[in-house]
Amino acid sequence: MILGITGKSGTGKHTAAKFFEQKGWKVLDADKIAHKLYRPYQRIWREVVDFFGERILTRDDIIDRQKLKKIVFGKGPEAEKALKNLNDIVHPELKRYLKDEIYYMRKKKANTVVVAALWKELDLFKLCDSVLLIRAGDALAYERIHKRDGIDYDMYEAATKNYKEPENAQVVIVNEGSFQDFYRELNKLPQNLT
Repeated sequence: MILGITGKSGTGKHTAAKFFEQKGWKVLDADKIAHKLYRPYQRIWREVVDFFGERILTRDDIIDRQKLKKIVFGKGPEAEKALKNLNDIVHPELKRYLKDEIYYMRKKKANTVVVAALWKELDLFKLCDSVLLIRAGDALAYERIHKRDGIDYDMYEAATKNYKEPENAQVVIVNEGSFQDFYRELNKLPQNLT
């Protein structure tokens, strides 16, 4: 079983992935994979640095994702263009990587969750057997992200403004209570999902 987990930033996708991982599922995290694609001197790294310049690099030539976020999630048409260009560079390679990994997991018959906010851009519904959508209100989702990443509300809003929930998710969970409440909801999922 390949289960996609999606939802806006701060809804609890990674907590849900951890739940499945504790039950023996493999986890493919689109954010972590994208982070791997940014490794210094690799093709994606070169393309991103060529476009954004060395100002986004640390002293060790690592792409500083916080600096990059400030550029692509800023305000105005320049930020929108920067985000589009970044997506044009990263998404095709990320999608290819996910397809290869999912193919491998299917061959191994390994239950796997694919965690990705970018469900549309990565064709999550084509790659997965089922998709779990996790929801939470904006104020709570922002509070969680602020606590985790320290970003301000403007950056959170810019990062999530283009997010559209999928209408055809097979399972939907609202995560607005405690951690224990969320795990209880995850435990209620149909047996073929857990």
